[in-house]
Amino acid sequence: MTPASNKTIQRSSLSGLVLVPLGYGFQRATFSESEITFSGRTSRPVAISEVAAPPFLRKTLGFTVLVLPLVGGDEIKLAGVIPTEAAAMVSAIKSSWRLHFEDLVLSAQDELKVLADVVQRLKKPRRYPSACLLDPYLQQASHVINTLPERIPEGTLNADQYALIDAVRGFQRAPDALRRCAIEAFIETELVEASTFLDTIESNPLTPEQRLAVLSDEDATLVLAGAGSGKTSVIVAKAAYLVRQGIRKPEEILLLAFGKAAAKEMAERIEERSGASVTASTFHALGYDIIREVEKGAPALAPHASDDAQFRALLRDILVNELATQPKMALLILKWFSELYTPYKSEWDFKTKARYYEYIEAHELRTLQGELVKSFEELEIANWLYLNGVAYEYEPDYEHELPENTRKAYTPDFRLTESGLYIEHFGVRKARGPDGETKLMTAPHVDRQSYLDGMAWKRRVHEENGTQLIETYSYERVENRLLEALKEKLKPHVTFNPVPSEEVFNRLAEMGQIDAFTQTLGTFLRHFKSTGASIKTCEARAKISKDKARSLSFLKIFDAVYQSYQERLGKRIDFEDMIVRATEYVRTGKFQSPFRHLLVDEFQDISEGRAQLLLALKDQHKDARLFAVGDDWQSIYRFTGSDLHLMRSFGEVFGGRFAGARGIHRVVDLGRTFRSVDRIALPARSFVLKNPLQIRKQVIPANSADNPCIQISYYQKRREDHALRSTLDAISNQSEGTEISVLLLGRYNFLRPKNFSQINSSYPKLSSRYMTVHGSKGLEADHVVILRADTGRMGFPSEIVDDPLLDLVLPEPEAFDHAEERRLFYVALTRAKKTVTILASHEEPSVFVREMAESTDIEVISKEEKVTAQARCSECGGRMLLRTSKKGHFYFYCEHRRLCGHTSQACSRCGTDIPVKSLTKLDVFKCSCSAEFRACPECKDGWLVERTGRYGAFLGCVNFPKCSGKKNIGKNGSIDPTQ
Repeated sequence: MTPASNKTIQRSSLSGLVLVPLGYGFQRATFSESEITFSGRTSRPVAISEVAAPPFLRKTLGFTVLVLPLVGGDEIKLAGVIPTEAAAMVSAIKSSWRLHFEDLVLSAQDELKVLADVVQRLKKPRRYPSACLLDPYLQQASHVINTLPERIPEGTLNADQYALIDAVRGFQRAPDALRRCAIEAFIETELVEASTFLDTIESNPLTPEQRLAVLSDEDATLVLAGAGSGKTSVIVAKAAYLVRQGIRKPEEILLLAFGKAAAKEMAERIEERSGASVTASTFHALGYDIIREVEKGAPALAPHASDDAQFRALLRDILVNELATQPKMALLILKWFSELYTPYKSEWDFKTKARYYEYIEAHELRTLQGELVKSFEELEIANWLYLNGVAYEYEPDYEHELPENTRKAYTPDFRLTESGLYIEHFGVRKARGPDGETKLMTAPHVDRQSYLDGMAWKRRVHEENGTQLIETYSYERVENRLLEALKEKLKPHVTFNPVPSEEVFNRLAEMGQIDAFTQTLGTFLRHFKSTGASIKTCEARAKISKDKARSLSFLKIFDAVYQSYQERLGKRIDFEDMIVRATEYVRTGKFQSPFRHLLVDEFQDISEGRAQLLLALKDQHKDARLFAVGDDWQSIYRFTGSDLHLMRSFGEVFGGRFAGARGIHRVVDLGRTFRSVDRIALPARSFVLKNPLQIRKQVIPANSADNPCIQISYYQKRREDHALRSTLDAISNQSEGTEISVLLLGRYNFLRPKNFSQINSSYPKLSSRYMTVHGSKGLEADHVVILRADTGRMGFPSEIVDDPLLDLVLPEPEAFDHAEERRLFYVALTRAKKTVTILASHEEPSVFVREMAESTDIEVISKEEKVTAQARCSECGGRMLLRTSKKGHFYFYCEHRRLCGHTSQACSRCGTDIPVKSLTKLDVFKCSCSAEFRACPECKDGWLVERTGRYGAFLGCVNFPKCSGKKNIGKNGSIDPTQ
């Protein structure tokens, strides 16, 4: 106890008259051994532990002020005191505070020593300073430092104590910088100390990038392993390194792969290289083992779990033999197949006719009666007629001859065979003009006046020929009354005779629509279960989807199917249950995970369900680490539920915490490929990065090539076999006695050459095999031949569109066109070591082929004249394809032949291109061969060519008889069309 204990000082009453208005409200201060109490109108006791630094005196307006600093930055002041009394109190408080501070430091000294030792070791760390290892020390440092004053008077502590506090405080104030320096120091030192291991763990020394991946041990480490970059070597070396360094026991390491064979191969290589036996498993096998351990027995697996055919048969039985027998559900299912089976889009949803036609062709709009129709609204009308027993013909020839018709042959949309009524569906909507009047409008890319003239012409034809026309309109569909309005219009003329539902279902089965829908239901069900979705969450997505009515109707059907499916499943489980139930057991602690290092192969294929299992395993141990190896450029399994977002947001989802920050992770780019030469690897990189959402990575090729290594071999119709044999001839001729491996890759199984065995026997120097591109992932060959890279539904890229319904449970769709197909094409390109040959139709090459052929940064060899890029359809914007007529003349037709039907003559000089309007001469059409033609004075896309009539030669439009534009030839007999 100091002599000044229990002493009180106070200001004079006169000074208070000046100081109180200035905010100095306290009148006195009383000091005891452990507390200073300031009082006035209010009282404020201050414990010695609240004092941040020794008190001091200062002058304000001539008055002496006692200032007491507090923890947290505040100050308490007593002004107007007698200086000698105040100095005595300051001395007493300092003495008491110093004793208190010494006690604090002594009580924290052991912790400070431990923490200072940690800081010291970070200068030369023996292990990678992961966030999960350092964050507990950082939290401890913050706690200790916060118990100590911010300012420590000189002489209060000895030098060692000051050094301890400074070291810990430095760590607490700048932990990120300290950890970064520690990581750099560790990597630099460990690269030297572990060099022998890194040189010998695999058959070849690890590359600098592979070494960095092995030594990096962040809470979450993502290794970007491009095609042929040696990802398996990295995983093997990583596991062996963890065991060798004593970081983990073998039983604490879990290696997860997506295939049983891959998991087994890596486990065997790890044991062979390091002698350590680690657990290697697929996700499903891991889930099964977890359930078996928790439930003390092996769960019974449903027979259909591993049999897709049996699974689809079960769902079909539920749909047809159970739900379709319930009246209300039967009506909903019939409505689904007749109106909602295909995702509706109209011309108004597309910027060009060509895009609209592509969408129609991709969805193959086939009616219940079996016809292919040209719009979704025609499909609804046709199906309604069929269901109501109204016999019809689709697009029949009009029953009367129209000798004065200069248009194409008239084929009305529908003709009702019993009544003779015709139905025309007009693609017009209502819009209010500036004058307030309602006008009929067409889609933006449709010539409104021409379309309205066509409507008027059709009405006139029926009126003049005494046939009855019923009209329907797109605006009725917008107003949700198309079929109701059609019924009202037909009621006076037609007797409705609805087809029994059993007959309809038989018809749907014959057409394959029930099986197709069952497949959609099955895909949806598996994703629904694996992602842990609910009908409620799906309905929330459905309500904001572009086709709300269709999505909600599907969910009603699916909900009933799902409930029945779960009932039939009983106590058995399917593969989705393995992941979901296992995750729940891990999350609730019913399963205690021994695993502290999770090594995951092919991470780009991770799904939401598998990600949740990983997170649950990781969360069980504070020091658990995730080491993921993958390549977002090779993500090609969205249809199985893989979610590329999980890789693109790796740190956000899987990262650790440090210094208050989340998402702590490390990314290592292997970059170097051991497979492809530069003239394959670099063009492939450019190709896949056309999608800006792909992660940008470096690519260091295996070798350099002097000549182009990607070839495009165009073939004429029915000449695919010849193109393939020519390619194999060229490859075989490169052989110098060694066997050459060749991969023939196709988008689908059916593209396997029918005479493949014969082809193989014809080339004894070649070791050839056919695979789908999906099946080839992970493989390599000297040469790759990509078959039939054509446009179309079954082309490459495939134009078969996933049903948007899957977006209710699948990851968000990518906005970039053909995003996943582009990655798949990249996979095909990067299977090759030496060359890639792309076989494509000369007339219908795919968009990928055309892109590669035109790209300036990709060197391509073309074995035939490449397809012209300028031949576009003047009607819809589609590509014009070259054909030869029966008389041997060249002509072009629109690729959307059924929907557009536009044809055009070829240039009369070269015969291989279509003249287009000159940019410099408005009345001239110019061909790529430099030939020029005078523009037709009547139509916008025609040019004049020489014709012969009853009065001799003249210049007539190439679009005759559709257009009758013409010009006379000059008097001097010149037929130069530009004169």
